[in-house]
Amino acid sequence: MTSQVYYIIVAMILASTTLSIIFFIAWKTMGEMAHALSWSLAFLAAAAQWFFNLQPDIFPSFETYRLTVNAFALVVITLGIRGHCQRTHCQYLPGNLWPISALVLAGVIWATVIDPNIGLRTAIVPAAASVTLLLSALMIVRHREKTRPAEWAAAASLVLFAIAQGIAAVMAAMQGPGGDSVYQSLYLNFNFMTLPAGYMATGMFVIFMLASDISIDMKDIAIRDQLTGVLNRRGLGEQGTRAYANARRTGRPVSVVMTDIDRFKRINDEFGHACGDDALVHFSKILTNNRRTEDILARVGGEEFALILPGTRIDAALEIAGKLRSRVESDEMAINGIPLKMTASFGVATISNKDTCLSDTIVRADSALYRSKRAGRNQVDLDSSQMMMAEDGTLKRKSG
Repeated sequence: MTSQVYYIIVAMILASTTLSIIFFIAWKTMGEMAHALSWSLAFLAAAAQWFFNLQPDIFPSFETYRLTVNAFALVVITLGIRGHCQRTHCQYLPGNLWPISALVLAGVIWATVIDPNIGLRTAIVPAAASVTLLLSALMIVRHREKTRPAEWAAAASLVLFAIAQGIAAVMAAMQGPGGDSVYQSLYLNFNFMTLPAGYMATGMFVIFMLASDISIDMKDIAIRDQLTGVLNRRGLGEQGTRAYANARRTGRPVSVVMTDIDRFKRINDEFGHACGDDALVHFSKILTNNRRTEDILARVGGEEFALILPGTRIDAALEIAGKLRSRVESDEMAINGIPLKMTASFGVATISNKDTCLSDTIVRADSALYRSKRAGRNQVDLDSSQMMMAEDGTLKRKSG
């Protein structure tokens, strides 16, 4: 082994160990994500594989050395794709990938010990790596409707590494059973040039992807109410602004339903704040059920919620509010086995030409909500500046 090769392998041991530590820290400190632990173990196995490549003399025979290195390579491959399966909740691969890896290793053992074939035993592992890398890239880009830039970068690095490993597998197979020296030299030189780079590139881009995931998760935490899981005021501001801009651009209506639980303070006083929290969660679930994807639900105060309905006119919004009011009244929650009946009041408004932002519509819907409170609670009121109820029960516009 030349000194250049020796130092490169030492560098790969240190780099793989470092990546393993990075992923382990990510797993330990950021919610114990299963995929981070799988990738940590994968790079730890990679460090062991590089170490064994550095010390072939510690093995009793060359065959034992080759089988050990290949076994660790398959551990790296399996843990790598397992991490991508865990991250993307993959449905088209079996839950347990280890039996497949065992079959691949059995093929290596056959070509090494039972029916020696240098070309075949050398080609099996890089061929398996090429397939799993491509599958991992496919999982990444199909994970969500809109692939993030970090995911595209990680997938691209995996595809390039897969191509390199595929070429290496072809070169290895061309050695033939006896091991043609020309193709053997070609395979070793190509693999030694591409394998370290592939390890490092995929490792760094997967870290980039993991950091992107964490960044998105932190942003999501910042705009969501931690108790109910719906948006908070900040989230409502961000998504509501987009809904308003889209309505102005397209001419579609946007309606707002403001609601809160009637006599919520009594629930807290009589049953305790833990029960009050349960009531808020129960209420938010009722508001969430059967909600369209484009609808926006947010908790804007203690027991007050806002429901933004893009593309919904005032009469349809009034009907939605009425159904929600009935559902809150009929869907009792239990406290220590004792049923608790809740009611809620609702105020409805729709965007008008006078509104300069969605907050103007929300303010009018909020005024309608408090009119419904003053009128006796457990009812739906309309924004009086826009709508009025005719004697026949239909809605008619009162002013622009």
